Amino acid sequence: MSWNPTYTGSFPRRAVFALIALHQEVHDRSPEWRGAVDKWPVHTCNINGTCAVDPCGNEWDHGWEAVSCRYQQNWPADIPRVVTNIHLPKRNLIGAPPRSVVLLANLTELDMDTNQLTGPLPTDWACLRNLIEIDFSNNRLSGTIPPQWGLLDELVEMEFDGNPGVRGCLPQGVPPRERLCGGLFGSIPCPTFTTDRMIGTATTGNQLTGQFCPPYPGGDAALAATLTCPVVADFRRLIVGFFNKLAAEQAAKPTQQVLASSHVQAKVSGAAAGPGADTDAADVPAQRVAAAQGVEEPAAHGGGVSKR
Repeated sequence: MSWNPTYTGSFPRRAVFALIALHQEVHDRSPEWRGAVDKWPVHTCNINGTCAVDPCGNEWDHGWEAVSCRYQQNWPADIPRVVTNIHLPKRNLIGAPPRSVVLLANLTELDMDTNQLTGPLPTDWACLRNLIEIDFSNNRLSGTIPPQWGLLDELVEMEFDGNPGVRGCLPQGVPPRERLCGGLFGSIPCPTFTTDRMIGTATTGNQLTGQFCPPYPGGDAALAATLTCPVVADFRRLIVGFFNKLAAEQAAKPTQQVLASSHVQAKVSGAAAGPGADTDAADVPAQRVAAAQGVEEPAAHGGGVSKR
């Protein structure tokens, strides 16, 4: 089976491959990460980029935990649904912020607050041009906010409070220092997407100055030229690895079923024959049982995805 990462359209294929890449990127980091994504029904997805349990279908909220496709219930059936939210707070997650979320181009909210995430903020998250809210408060992140994040024109709320290692000025274009919205004392109207009355960039519990950085030399055009947005093919190793593993597991199932059937038949035959019958037939090695049943033992990587 071959895999071709080039396609037209944005969903479901791009979103499916994005969720598979994210699953593979973090699954083996820790038991906490494994617990967070093990409930995702990625095993129902195929190489064509469709899943038996659609991430944005009517049943999405029963299978794709922490994945949301908001405000799309009344969309016409011919309009593709999109993943808008990844919500993984308070799970004791470790390691760097996962880079593969950048493939979810329609994300409006990315929330992984109150975990143990470390390292710098990914520059290429500036490719998530629909982001409205990003919340990584109360982690262990470090470094400065990439200047490319100033290209996120829709961003209204950015929370990095409780990250003592995050420091420096605010890039031109990111939300200003956190402030109150709405009500009698709010200086600006509150966005419709949130009930939180504090919006902007949180500067408490970190080393952000709250002041804007000098304009980037050459302006937004020069800044955009420094940004390379990843594509699905950049995560080929993760996606191919997933489908190879899935194919190997599926190829092994017929042999497992034959073994189980042979085990039952041997026990039943032995019991019917009475004392002295050969009841060890169920313990014959897998290769011999498969041969006796006319089933070819699958290769270790049979049915996998070609890495060519």
